[in-house]
Amino acid sequence: MQEMILTAYKKDLKHLSYGWCGKILNIDLSSEVIAEIDTHPYADRFLGGRGIATRLYWEYVPATARAFDPENHLIFMTGPLTASGAQGASRFEVLGKSPMLMPEGYCYGNMGGYWGSALKRAGFDGLMVSGKANRPVYLFISDGKARLEDAGNIHLEGVKRVREYLIQKHGKKTHYITTGPAGMNLCRTANLMTDNEGSATGGFGAVLGAKNLKAIAVIGTQSPLVSDPAALKELNQLTIKLNKRDTSFNPYPPDQISRTGKASCFQCGLDCIMRSTFRTQSNKEVVRKCQAMFVYFPWVMGRPGEPAETALDATGLCNNLSLCTMEMANIVQWISAGYKAGFLSDVQTGLEIDKLGTWAFFEQLCNMIAYRKGFGDVLAEGLLRAGETLGKEAKRLFANEVAGVGDGATYSAREYPMNGLLYAFEPRQPIAMLHEVSRIIGMWVMNLQYPGATPVSADVYRAAAAKFWRHEKAWDLNTHEGKAMAATCMIDRTYVKDSLGLCDSCWPLMVSHHTDDKVGDSTLEARTFNAVTGKELDEGALLKFGETIFNQQRAILLREGWNPKKDDTIADFNFTDPVQSVFMNPDVLVPGEGDIVLSRKGQTLDREVFKKMRDEFYQLRGWDPETGYPGAEKLHELGLSDLLEGKLGQA
Repeated sequence: MQEMILTAYKKDLKHLSYGWCGKILNIDLSSEVIAEIDTHPYADRFLGGRGIATRLYWEYVPATARAFDPENHLIFMTGPLTASGAQGASRFEVLGKSPMLMPEGYCYGNMGGYWGSALKRAGFDGLMVSGKANRPVYLFISDGKARLEDAGNIHLEGVKRVREYLIQKHGKKTHYITTGPAGMNLCRTANLMTDNEGSATGGFGAVLGAKNLKAIAVIGTQSPLVSDPAALKELNQLTIKLNKRDTSFNPYPPDQISRTGKASCFQCGLDCIMRSTFRTQSNKEVVRKCQAMFVYFPWVMGRPGEPAETALDATGLCNNLSLCTMEMANIVQWISAGYKAGFLSDVQTGLEIDKLGTWAFFEQLCNMIAYRKGFGDVLAEGLLRAGETLGKEAKRLFANEVAGVGDGATYSAREYPMNGLLYAFEPRQPIAMLHEVSRIIGMWVMNLQYPGATPVSADVYRAAAAKFWRHEKAWDLNTHEGKAMAATCMIDRTYVKDSLGLCDSCWPLMVSHHTDDKVGDSTLEARTFNAVTGKELDEGALLKFGETIFNQQRAILLREGWNPKKDDTIADFNFTDPVQSVFMNPDVLVPGEGDIVLSRKGQTLDREVFKKMRDEFYQLRGWDPETGYPGAEKLHELGLSDLLEGKLGQA
């Protein structure tokens, strides 16, 4: 195997700057050429992570490329805070053309754990992979060195076996990204997986498989430079204090599965509610996180005699095979509905559907999909494409959750109107933005039920909404007023967060038990960025980067065929199907004036109201009100004039 030896960054001072290593690896698997790209010109314009990755996609991925083509680039990018010691800053962005979307197109994912920090500590801010290897390989990176290794003996193995192999060969300090059999067999919904059970949706596991690249293993032992370590230490202490909260939540039956603690990412001391360790009655200890914990949970709980451990193991099986848990939850729900309606049968599917809720059923289903066996081969194309194959009756049985990448009803626009705008302009479910809304409302609901359990009274909610969403009526969920401004703020903040490398579980700090008014600090991101990089940006200047990145993404979507008149909208059920329940808010409660508590149960979103919000959003963005294209004046303001030079393709 060819080895490209690159200059170790601790000795290459011309590349170094605070928060950055100064290098992005650029690897062509077809030619086995490993090169470098200078980080700094991109960081100056696009901040980091999601911002830089989006720009690289614009420059390197042809609009006509298909997801499994060698010309598709899989882009991994850290942020300036990654591995700096900043709290909640272990995240990195994954970008590429997604095979999961229908039609295929630009998509992104976000991952945590240790791998992004390891890459940074190995001397590289990011990594871009194109081409296709002529045999199964994995990439090994270690302190300024990169080489391709043979993966012939592990290329169809599960994630657990890959971990064992890489650690045995390269040592315990090895961190990895990989995909399981689902990815190597080009299942369109296959995940990327990292150590510590990190995952990214979007079908990027299948893109890795299409490139014959089994894994990317990294060892990093250096640390990026920090401009003001003392200031960063002080800000970290403040962040930890403001973030302090109850993290004892256990979704499983406590007599069968106990929560043993949090599963922290690299250098993070924040109270995380998303990633936890659990122990079963059989003394098995595992890491489970957020939505993935519930992939099979309702079905197991509804199956008399089935141990709760099955729900825990179901997540582990999906992770090992690299199957998207959101997609698997939708598939199980659809199979159940189809069976009850008489549309699906045991003979047709090769499954004993009456055993749904058991381990045997789920194991068989997952293996059929991951290895493309029988009916699993149809489902491996993704549920949306399966619907096209199986016909109108199949699609009629889809739940509202079945749409795009993670797109669904869990955080719909019927109860929280600004969510409609968040969905309308993204190619996938904008989960981080949706969390910003649902989290504070959920905390308010919990405070109603258990006074003092959270810091969020109605007054605190209104004050936090005004501060973070910058409109006096943003808090009022029974009117469209202020929702366009709220959506603008959430989008820009999320893009900044994803570019800095900050975690969605902990940022933004909108509320806190530990401030006088219980309202959080909206300046912490900028102050932390300044401490690491030596820059002097305020909150507004930092958020301007978010607007820039959002417009760059808009240009990509338009170039790939996004039609604003048709695509700047949301799923039709939001306008027709009354909401009955909401995650963390089963009675669909919302604050009214003063201490009044209202319910939006039974409500839909009015089409004209949505249009008014969208028109106002266009205006706030400086986009053409008729076409939805970014205006020349706005692009000039954001330093994106080059988008007007023939590539944007405005009709």
